[in-house]
Amino acid sequence: MLNVVVMNLSTTMLAPFYPVYFRESLGLTVAVISAIFFASGIVATLASFPMGWVADRFGRRKTYAVGVSNSFIAPILLTRVSTSPQLLSLWSLSGTLDSAWRTTQQTIIADQVETRKRDTAYGIARIVGNASWIVAPIIGGVLLAGGTSYHGLFTIAAAIGVISVILFVVLIPESRRAGLEKPALPKLSILKDRDLLVLCVASMFSMLFYVQFYSLLPIFGREILALDPVQIALLFSVSGATVVLLQFPTSFFIGRIPKRSGYVLGVVLMAVGITGIALAPDFPSLLGMVVLMTIGENMFFPLAMAMVAEIAPEAERGMYIGAFALFLYVGGNLSPLLGGIVWDVSGNPMLPWLLSPIYAAVTVILALLLKPKRE
Repeated sequence: MLNVVVMNLSTTMLAPFYPVYFRESLGLTVAVISAIFFASGIVATLASFPMGWVADRFGRRKTYAVGVSNSFIAPILLTRVSTSPQLLSLWSLSGTLDSAWRTTQQTIIADQVETRKRDTAYGIARIVGNASWIVAPIIGGVLLAGGTSYHGLFTIAAAIGVISVILFVVLIPESRRAGLEKPALPKLSILKDRDLLVLCVASMFSMLFYVQFYSLLPIFGREILALDPVQIALLFSVSGATVVLLQFPTSFFIGRIPKRSGYVLGVVLMAVGITGIALAPDFPSLLGMVVLMTIGENMFFPLAMAMVAEIAPEAERGMYIGAFALFLYVGGNLSPLLGGIVWDVSGNPMLPWLLSPIYAAVTVILALLLKPKRE
């Protein structure tokens, strides 16, 4: 978790300013910037399963160290980029490394933490990650406002990223138990595991409505709800603060009910919150819907990861988590595309949000087909 804090500090102090840098310093159009981010997301999606295999085959420690090196490789190389093809290559590499550390991080937590405490451990990871999002962008903004150049900010972030790699290498041993069989090749056959496939598809449907919060909300809030920029920013800040403040109480609650029940409840709360964003009569109600949605995700994500780790054979845990990540990425990438198409074709900006209960119902029905190994 210490490594996660330092690495996220490095990456999130830059994340909000990348599009601005691409636009102002590299002179790229909005369409080109969007295409580059989309391509990076596709690369990360395709890499997630192979990276799970790499973690099973060559060890968690090596794979994670390579992945977390993205926290200094991307900003340093970015100071040398001057064209869109160069940026596309760099961001594709960044997406691959990002997939490596995210997939392996979840696997390491599963290795290190006993079954009954995994949902709490994944909750802690969410807390430290969101705490970084509250603090780090402000640090980046203050540095830029104080006269630091973009290249200077990239260099500072890269230095912090080097510290995160050193912390990991020094403090964290290999978490994969010695003597386990090492898979020679990635095994797509793991998707024959009924419970894994059901959980993957169910969670993918949740992403179809959940990710709209991060993709469609700024446009919806500005054009339809007539929110000002501060109000839009506040919605995201409240979501991050809700994770930090309520993840522990939420984890305490879900630790005392069956995992599948907590997973279903989380999906329902997420769907109610997302739907309520379109129906909220005033801004305080809108903030309440965001809090409700975030409480749902506080249940959904830790429990989903804990359930995958529980389903997976120990020797193939990385591939199972990689396969699950792949489905989450697919749902997350489809969400803004599908929501935008529904909005444009129907001419009804409310419809993408109002479809959330349907996606959630599919998730719940599939989740009820699961046969958890432990409750």
